[in-house]
Amino acid sequence: MTKEGYSRPGLFGTMNHYDNRGHKVGHSRPGLFGSVNTYDNNGHKTSHSDRGLFGGFNHYDN
Repeated sequence: MTKEGYSRPGLFGTMNHYDNRGHKVGHSRPGLFGSVNTYDNNGHKTSHSDRGLFGGFNHYDN
């Protein structure tokens, strides 16, 4: 199994996502009520995650 990429914390609670060569491929921002919105490198929303009823997350692709 190979490493496919990694994430680093950004400013104001964001996470920056990078590929295995170190190129930025997207970022995630916290949303309302504990959700997380994920965007590609062009700023287009690709997915979001909402908190579940019992503490988990429900992940949805756009």
